[in-house]
Amino acid sequence: MLSLLHMRDFALIDDLSLEFFEGLNVLTGETGAGKSILIGAISLILGERSSNEQIRSGAEQALVEAIFHCSPEDSQIMEQLDRYGVSPNAEIVISREISQRGRNICRINGRAVPLTALKELGGLLVDLHGQHSHQSLLKTDQHLLLLDEFGGVALAECKNGYIKEFNRLQQIRQSLQSLGMSETERERKLELLRYQRDEIMAAKLDEAEEESLRQRLMLLDNMEKLLNMANRAYGEIYEGNHNSMPVVDRLNSITAEMASLQGVDPKLPEYIMVLEEVTTALTELSHDIFAYRESLTFFPEERFEIESRLELYRRIRKKYGPTLDEALAFAEKCRQEIDFLENSTAEALALQEEEVIQYQKMEEQAFQLSSMRKKAAFLLEQGVTVALKELSMQDARFAVAFEQCEKPDRTGRDEVEFLFSSNRGEPLKPLARIISAGEMSRVMLALKSMLAAQDRIPTLIFDEIDSGIGGKTVQKVAERMARLGLNHQVICVTHSSQIACAADHHYYIYKEINDGRTCTRVRYLEDESRISEIARLLDGSSDDMLSLRHAAELLLKKRRHG
Repeated sequence: MLSLLHMRDFALIDDLSLEFFEGLNVLTGETGAGKSILIGAISLILGERSSNEQIRSGAEQALVEAIFHCSPEDSQIMEQLDRYGVSPNAEIVISREISQRGRNICRINGRAVPLTALKELGGLLVDLHGQHSHQSLLKTDQHLLLLDEFGGVALAECKNGYIKEFNRLQQIRQSLQSLGMSETERERKLELLRYQRDEIMAAKLDEAEEESLRQRLMLLDNMEKLLNMANRAYGEIYEGNHNSMPVVDRLNSITAEMASLQGVDPKLPEYIMVLEEVTTALTELSHDIFAYRESLTFFPEERFEIESRLELYRRIRKKYGPTLDEALAFAEKCRQEIDFLENSTAEALALQEEEVIQYQKMEEQAFQLSSMRKKAAFLLEQGVTVALKELSMQDARFAVAFEQCEKPDRTGRDEVEFLFSSNRGEPLKPLARIISAGEMSRVMLALKSMLAAQDRIPTLIFDEIDSGIGGKTVQKVAERMARLGLNHQVICVTHSSQIACAADHHYYIYKEINDGRTCTRVRYLEDESRISEIARLLDGSSDDMLSLRHAAELLLKKRRHG
C-alpha cells in the first residue's frame, strides 16, 4: 500500500509529506485547493508524462517521492524489481525528479530506472481512476482484458497456456516461410541480414552519447552568443570600461562611504553586512564566469565530426528504428535468422507435420479458454447486476456478449463486449452507446468492486467518483467504497459528505499565503476538525450549529456500524 507521499516544489506545493493508512482514506477541500495536484503527483509516480509547468514557479526542479509497503510474497512485484536490478524488498521507494532543463530522473529504491519501469511497477501497486478514466469502459477492446482479469489465476494460467501454443505455431510458420526458398534466395537473404546486422553493430549506438552530441552541437551553434554574454557579464561585474567602474568596485565604494557614517546611524552596519555579502558573491560569480568563458573552446573539425555522427544515428533510426532499442532488437533478430538459415537443412517437411499438430493443440486450448471466459462472464454479470442494485439502479442489467473471431489471435478466438440496460423492458445495448456519466460512475465502481476481489493491486485511487450523482446513490457508493477498504487501501478525492463520513482517515486540503505566495497544505482531520469539515460538505458552512450536529451524528453512526 501507499504509506507516504512527499512533494517538493511541485505546482503549488513547496514541501509537503502526506502519510496514508489502510482502509478508506478521503481527501476533501474547497474547489481549487489542490486536490488534483495530489492526484497529479501520484500519476507521475505511476509513470505518466511530466511537464515543466508542474514545477513550482521560481524553482529549478520538482521532486515527487512515494513509499509503498507490499508483501514479499507478491511474486509479480518482486520479479519486476529484480528485472530492473533492484533488490526485492517489502518497502519500495519510488521517486521522480523533473527539471526546467528537461531532465527527468526516475528512481526505484535509489536506483535510476527508465520511465517504463515506473509504468510497469506502478500498474502492480496502484489502480488509479480519475474523473474521466472510467471512459476506458467505452473502449470495447478493453472489455476482454477486464473479463480476463476477473477470471483470476485459473483463467490467467489457461490464457498463458494458449499464448504459449499460439506463439509456438507462429514460430513454426515463420520457420517454414524461411525454409520455403531456394538456395540462391537463402544466400541473398543471408547477405542482406549480415549487412544489416553489421551496420547496426558497427555504429555502436548509445542514447547518452547521442544526447551529449546534440547538446554540444547546440552549444557550438550558440558559441558566439555565449562568448559575448560571458565577456559582457565578466566585464560589467569585475573589469568595467572607460565609461564606468565595474559593479564590484561601485559596491565597494558604496560600502566604504556607508562605513564612514556607521557611527551616525545604528542601522547602517546591517546594510554594510548585506553589501559585503553581495560584493563577495559577485566577486565569486565573476571568477566562475571567467572560468566558464575560458572553457568555451572548440576545434574546427568538431562540428563536422558531430554532425557526421548524428547523421549516422538518424540513418540507423530511419532504417531500423524508430528507437535505438528497436534498432538493436532488429540486429539481434538478424543474428538469430542468420544462425537459423546457416544451420538449417531440409526441415520443411518435419515443420509442416509439426504445424498440423500444433494448430490442433492451439484450437483445443482456445476452446478451453473460451469456456472459462464464459463461466467467468456469467459470474461477472451476476455480481455487477447485484452491485448495481445496491447502488440504486434496481432495474439495471449487465451482460457480456461473445463473438467468435474467424481467425484466432494472441487473445484467442473471443471478441467480448459489455452490454447494459438501465431501465426495465429496454433491451441490452453496447455500454458505449447508452450510458450516462452518472451511470458510468456506478458501473465502473460495480465492476471495480468485482475485480478487486480477484486482483492483487493493493491500492485503489478514485478521483471524484461522486461526480454526477447524489442523494441515496452517493450513500450507496460510500458504503461500497468502505467495503472495498476492508481488503484494499482506498484513497478517494471527494466533495461528498457521505463518502467523507465512511472514511477511516480524513484529510483536508487547503491553500494558505506564505511569504506572499500561495501554497497547498494538507491537514489530517480528527474529532472536532473532522466534524467541522463534514458540516461544510453538507451545506457549505463549517460553523452552523445544525450542520455541526448533523455531521457529528453521521460520524457517530459510522462508528457504531464500523
